[in-house]
Amino acid sequence: MGTSQGQEDLTEMVNKLATDVTTHEEALGNAAESFGEMKDEMNVLREQVADLVAMNRALTDTVTALQAEVKELQVKNRTLQRQISVGGGDDRPARVDIQRPSKYNGTRDSRVDNFLFQVEYYLDLQGIMEDDLQVKTAAMLLEGDVVAWWRRKRLDIQKGICTIDTFDHFQRELRTYFMPPNATRHAYQMVGELKHTGSLRDYVRVYQRLMLDVPDMQEQDKLNWFILGLHSWAQSEVERSNPETLEDAYVVAECLADTQRKSYTNAFKPSKKPDHGGKKEDRMEQKDEPSTQHQ
Repeated sequence: MGTSQGQEDLTEMVNKLATDVTTHEEALGNAAESFGEMKDEMNVLREQVADLVAMNRALTDTVTALQAEVKELQVKNRTLQRQISVGGGDDRPARVDIQRPSKYNGTRDSRVDNFLFQVEYYLDLQGIMEDDLQVKTAAMLLEGDVVAWWRRKRLDIQKGICTIDTFDHFQRELRTYFMPPNATRHAYQMVGELKHTGSLRDYVRVYQRLMLDVPDMQEQDKLNWFILGLHSWAQSEVERSNPETLEDAYVVAECLADTQRKSYTNAFKPSKKPDHGGKKEDRMEQKDEPSTQHQ
C-alpha cells in the first residue's frame, strides 16, 4: 500500500516536470521567434537610417549648390545695376562723381584705419562687389613704401605662403603690418594731453578725430576728458548745460564757438555814420533859424 502510493507520487512529479519542460520549451521557442522578429525590425531600421542619412547629405549638397547659385546671381545683379548706373539714359538722374580716396603711403599710425574706411566706402559707392576686384582696387590706392610691401605679399601669394583673396583679408594684413602695436596707448595719451588753447571749434575737431582712434573708451570717459580739456570759461559753460553724452557736449561747444564768433564780429563792426540824409530844406531852415530870431 505504501509502495504503491510512493510510485504514484513519483509518477505525478515526473509528469509535472515533463509538463514544465514542455512549457519552458514553448516559451523559449516563442522568445527565439520574437528575437528573430526583433532582429529583422532592427535591420529594417538600419536601412531606414541609412536612407535618411543619404537624403540628408543630398539635401545638404542641394542647399550648398543653391547658396552658390544665389551668391552668383547677386554678383551678376550688382554688376548689372552698376552697368545700368554707368550707362546712358535721358530720363536717368545724373550720376554722382565719386572721388577716389587719397593714396596711403605706409605711414605707421592710426591713419591706416582712415584710409581703409574711405576705401571701403568708395568700393560700396562704386558698386564693386567682386572680391578680387575689391583687392585690386584697394592695391591701386597704395603708394611709396607700402607698394613694396604689397609686391612682397603678391610673391607670397604666388608661392602659396599666404592668401589675400578678399578685402577683409587685405585690411587685416595691412593693419597688422602698418598699425603700430602701441597706437591705441598713444591715442589715449594724446586724449589726456589735448588742451583747448586756440579756437574752440578746432579743439572739437581734433578731439573728434582722436575719438576714432579709441573706439573702446567708455562713453563717460570720452565726455569727461572732453570737458577737462576745455579752457576754464568754456568748461564752466559746458558743465552748466549738464550734457549727458559726448554729442551733447559737442553741440554746446559748437554753440559757444558760434556765440564767440558773433561777439568778436560785433566788437569790430564799424559804427553807423551820422545821418546826413535829411532834406536840404530842413537843414537850411535849421541854419536860418538863429539869424531870424536874432533879427
